[in-house]
Amino acid sequence: MRSIFGRINRIHKLNENSFKNSLDRLTDCPDIKIQFEIDNLVGFGQVLFSPSPETGFFSTSDYIVIADCRIDNKQQLAENLQLNELNPPDDYLILKAYEKWGVQCAEHIVGDFAFAIWNKQKEEIFCARDHFGIKPFYYCFDEKGFIFSSEIKAILTQTDLDFTPNEQYIADTLSIVKSEKDSTFYSEIKKLPPAHYFVLKNDQLEVKEYWKLLPQETLGLNHDEIINQFKELLVEAVKCRASENLIIGSELSGGIDSSSITAIAAQFCRVKTFSHVMPDNLLGKIHPFKDEREYITLLDDYCDIQERFFITSESTGVLNAINQNLEDLEFITQQNFSVFSDCLYIKAQEEGVSILFSGFGGDEVVSSKSGSYMDELASQGLWNELKQDLKNQNLTKKNYYKRLYKYYLKNKLPVFFRLISKLKEKSPWYEGKFENLAINKLFSDKMKIRERYYFQFEKNEKITSQEKNIERICHPHVSQRLEYCSTAARKFGIEYSYPLFDKRLIEYYLSMPVLLKARNGVQRYTIRKAIEKFVPEKIYQRNDKSGTTIPTTFMRMLSDKDKISEIILRAKANPKITQYINLDAYEKWFSKLCKRSEQKENSINPGAFYNYLKLILFIEKKPHLFK
Repeated sequence: MRSIFGRINRIHKLNENSFKNSLDRLTDCPDIKIQFEIDNLVGFGQVLFSPSPETGFFSTSDYIVIADCRIDNKQQLAENLQLNELNPPDDYLILKAYEKWGVQCAEHIVGDFAFAIWNKQKEEIFCARDHFGIKPFYYCFDEKGFIFSSEIKAILTQTDLDFTPNEQYIADTLSIVKSEKDSTFYSEIKKLPPAHYFVLKNDQLEVKEYWKLLPQETLGLNHDEIINQFKELLVEAVKCRASENLIIGSELSGGIDSSSITAIAAQFCRVKTFSHVMPDNLLGKIHPFKDEREYITLLDDYCDIQERFFITSESTGVLNAINQNLEDLEFITQQNFSVFSDCLYIKAQEEGVSILFSGFGGDEVVSSKSGSYMDELASQGLWNELKQDLKNQNLTKKNYYKRLYKYYLKNKLPVFFRLISKLKEKSPWYEGKFENLAINKLFSDKMKIRERYYFQFEKNEKITSQEKNIERICHPHVSQRLEYCSTAARKFGIEYSYPLFDKRLIEYYLSMPVLLKARNGVQRYTIRKAIEKFVPEKIYQRNDKSGTTIPTTFMRMLSDKDKISEIILRAKANPKITQYINLDAYEKWFSKLCKRSEQKENSINPGAFYNYLKLILFIEKKPHLFK
């Protein structure tokens, strides 16, 4: 894996020492290799993290290619390009794909990538990012030139440029809205959105989408054939990302997604599992966190995985994790999974892990619950199938007709149904969460935060299950988490791998009949059938996965309780902080959060609380950025 960096000046020749210093800032790891090439106004460079499967900087007489990538369809791509080379480097494949397909080359690549190609003859640069945004790609374009990198901190090293906070990004961070896919914490720095490319020539930057996830035509095969083909694609999605030459780790939570990925990977290579769990002395004592070790151990035993590690994060509080994250990134993230996975990354690094598998992305598409499948049967006029499905659920006669009547009203008399639903409607979940926030009212009014917040969470009731899947996996929060985790793990020499984001698998799942996605009241029907022989029955039939992805965060927060109280007190006297945050309200919020284990509080929103804490600490670290 690599961090990449490049700069194209408009006037002044690039300084070699300054360029190298920019690359040096990308990592604190001692075991790295820096490579770069400068040609007058143009410079490309990379930092190679060890262990790295490839170590060559790819350059020809006509092109410079720089990429942070892992191509998962190498054999197919090589065949399509009619290449005879044995195991060609990814950079070389990217260049050959560009020479054959031009700006549409990225559409033919399966994998995770962010790359740039400098055409020396045409004096133009072509850059592209993978389909779902697993690899980050940031850039800055102004009158002085063009700068890009896989990490924002490299761009910030350019001392001849000025960078200012993006107030819309700050507003979104405080209100748990996820900013647009091209937005960053700095007004001058943009992100290339997933599945996009751009061409820069003659000082003109053109950004375009090269691929879009669309609803697929429903397959006409019989159900057994579809399940078998889905299973083959699922296995291939894992297999093509596994390597016998590297140590593979897997984030194992005990749920269906992570268990599926782990079990399939164990068929092809040696796997070590890493799981966030509560310490023994706190099991069952902190609400609402449940222990998943029963299922984690069950899967490890079933697959004969001997090297298993439980991450309890007992040795450090949340402040250490947040401060380190701010130092590493030099901006504020709008999510926290990568921040509080620090202890897992440290342990995985100690165990020599190079590739870390994750089941993230399954809930969005290939293992989505499809809870509204019966609504879709009704909307398609498949009443016989709907009735049969209801009968197969072993409902009482009363409940059978009650539910059938509901679907009939909803689809035949939608206006009447909406009227009845409106009378029964409770306040949406997101209202309570918003009222619990602690945003400075002047700032909130200025940025129209309430309007933006409610607009993001309003539902579109008319979309199909396919459209819901597409909306979920293409939501900004998904690509955000992917890029945050990619950057955080890279520091430890670890590359994330997400088999459930394989576009071939996703497009196939979307094309499946709705009655294979959920059936007879059983949600996630397809993946349950596909993994029957890979995982224990108790796991593939489970329907009780609950709790928090990283249950130790609350415990870590309590260990820093006094320090956080001091930070809040100190922040009350800082106008650079109070212009954004109502500290009195934030202090009350903190008090509620500390009592979370004693009472149920659905609107407590700890993720947002940590976003505020990150902003406070960042302003204290970088006061010169704020007015």
